[in-house]
Amino acid sequence: MVGEAKRAAIRRQYRMLRAAVEKTQLQVEALARLDVGRYWKIENGIIFPTDEERVRLARVLRVPDADIPSQDTTVERVA
Repeated sequence: MVGEAKRAAIRRQYRMLRAAVEKTQLQVEALARLDVGRYWKIENGIIFPTDEERVRLARVLRVPDADIPSQDTTVERVA
């Protein structure tokens, strides 16, 4: 279970990354070939992307895959 502080930090990071490439959640989801609604759950810290999804999200968001929050991400890292 993810704490609320960590979820908020994850939300912020994903939204900043997405805003930097000027994409909507639906566009990111389609470009990363994610199932409908999955990106929303990932962006809101409800679930974490698989390693394969992290690579695809990194490509779409134009960042190294290490910048994509994972289950091991700490709040300090994503804040």
